[in-house]
Amino acid sequence: MTARWLSMAGAALLSACAGAGGGGGVQRAPDQAPQLVGPSVTRNTTPLEPAFQCMGTALRQRLPQKPRIGVGQVRDYTGKFSELDGGSAITQGGSLMTISALGKLRGAVRVFERFDTSVGEWELGLLGKRYLGDEQVHAVDNNGNVQQVPWKPYTGGTVVETDYFIVGGITELNYTVTSGGVRAEINQIGPSVRSFVANVAVDLRLIDTKSLEVLETVSLQKQVIGREVSLSVFEFFSDVLVNIEVGGKHLEPLQLAVRTTLEQAVLELLGPMAGVDPLNCIEYRPEHLRLPQGASLKLDATAPVAAPAAPATPAAKPTVAPVPPPAPAASATSPAAPAVAPGTASPLPLAAPLLPQTGRPDFEPGAGQLGPRGIGPDASRRPRSGGSAP
Repeated sequence: MTARWLSMAGAALLSACAGAGGGGGVQRAPDQAPQLVGPSVTRNTTPLEPAFQCMGTALRQRLPQKPRIGVGQVRDYTGKFSELDGGSAITQGGSLMTISALGKLRGAVRVFERFDTSVGEWELGLLGKRYLGDEQVHAVDNNGNVQQVPWKPYTGGTVVETDYFIVGGITELNYTVTSGGVRAEINQIGPSVRSFVANVAVDLRLIDTKSLEVLETVSLQKQVIGREVSLSVFEFFSDVLVNIEVGGKHLEPLQLAVRTTLEQAVLELLGPMAGVDPLNCIEYRPEHLRLPQGASLKLDATAPVAAPAAPATPAAKPTVAPVPPPAPAASATSPAAPAVAPGTASPLPLAAPLLPQTGRPDFEPGAGQLGPRGIGPDASRRPRSGGSAP
């Protein structure tokens, strides 16, 4: 009887494992073994997706000139090592996550590459040596002698400067901030429940590129939770020992927690640019991880506009003469217009329809609150308090 019972239990376990494995999989070629194919690729979303749409709308309404932002080093400063993974416990891609966060604003700011400029520097080096071409023939005036050359003329000025840049790091990883559990057994049969809480923290800062003044700093932390539930059976049947354990473990992804914390830090750094409290846009909800298809890609075209925004002057691309008459290359750098002009009042509160229904009052700039300080060429000479600019 005991052997039969064990055989049935074993068959049930094997069946469950086979079902979890996904069957035979996909056979790529007749002479190859079937290969398991898991779920489809999805966008790497966080609970802050709607907050980026809200902040992007605010920035587009308040700033006639899009801020030009670069991202430097956002490193792992925790120094924690994972024996299980055989490497760092924290992602080394903090800078990449921060750049992706700026990209979620969908064009509300202009992002310039400052993290890995190796390809650009390599091509500019060849351009200066007259090795680089664009598959066209150009006319070059050499002391009155017009020559047709395959290399691209270059007079400089194609790399556009930034107004601000973001740097910082992942500064904390604390395991077992708290843990607990319950185990109840009767005759060595019973359930057990355990819980774990860790936390991560990041520190970012927004810096004026020209003056290197630190305009804003943000330090945020997020807790990471885990739960484990199990049921064990330990029993003797005549001269046979039976030990069965079933259970499950659910852990919040640690690197997703890092990404979410970095994203909120970016939102809080950019809030003062628009003169709004970023908490009016941030509504942390786990259900926002799952979005309707293309939801975060759509801009709010029906949102009321606080003031007509002048179109930003695009940076002129360097022009070269394809055929006579020759023409010198034009400078690609256009003068940066201040995001908030000196002598103007602080931006009005963000329109109510753009804010999530969080129960928090709308933000109104005033003394001691967030304001448009640190924006524009005169940032280093502006007062640190909010309100109207002098």
